[in-house]
Amino acid sequence: MTSLHELQSRLLDALLSASAEHAESSPAVSPPALSLIAAPVPAAASRLAVYRHTVHANVAAALRSTYPAVWRLVGEDYFRGVAHDFIVRHPSECGDLTPVGALFPAYLARLHERDEYAYLGEVARFEWLIQEALLVAEPPPFDLARLRLVPPAAYDGLRFVLHPALRLFESRYPVRRIWESNVGTAEPDSIDLAGGGDRLALLQQRLQPHFHAVTTGEWRWLEALEAGEPFAASVEAALASDAGFEAAGALRRFVSIGAIVDF
Repeated sequence: MTSLHELQSRLLDALLSASAEHAESSPAVSPPALSLIAAPVPAAASRLAVYRHTVHANVAAALRSTYPAVWRLVGEDYFRGVAHDFIVRHPSECGDLTPVGALFPAYLARLHERDEYAYLGEVARFEWLIQEALLVAEPPPFDLARLRLVPPAAYDGLRFVLHPALRLFESRYPVRRIWESNVGTAEPDSIDLAGGGDRLALLQQRLQPHFHAVTTGEWRWLEALEAGEPFAASVEAALASDAGFEAAGALRRFVSIGAIVDF
């Protein structure tokens, strides 16, 4: 796929060529738009440098907005340097700034995979899931009256639908506590990185993120539902990983918190 940078370079080359041809055929007339772009190479390079700086600044601002906890953890100077390197390595191919940070968690994970800051990539991955969920439209609430009409014998074949903003997150680090201590939702404190990780169902409702700890069985059950498995098959998958999984209780819990919205 042609990148945005390549398209911009081609456009500039075409405009400069068109301007040169026009100047040869009609030296007394210069199109106003082309005259602003067509210029000696040093001037054109200077203008492109200004444009490039503006693009980088806008993308860096978008990254800081998407990853506020990472920004607070590393500080402005380091974040600015990392953002610049990321932008150079992963130039945007879209005019919309919303998806520009999709690769940032993987970039941070590679950057710190062998040092004590390996958790930064996990925090970024968590923040990207929040960003993704934030952009999802709120579906209608679960219709309990319609579910009551379903005969118990037909439950095995039901395919329950998860809320489109539901995201499953698992990490060996206590990412939720790190995030809450760095976005103003909790008092900053000393966090033991080796004190246990997270297994969460992240749900965005009314523009607010909600986090629900899930068991191994619930995690596998939700994964199966997300894949479109019928209820019976999803319960079997959960029991295979957690013999204590209780299907009726899990269904009540996740319907009540709004994680299941249809069937």
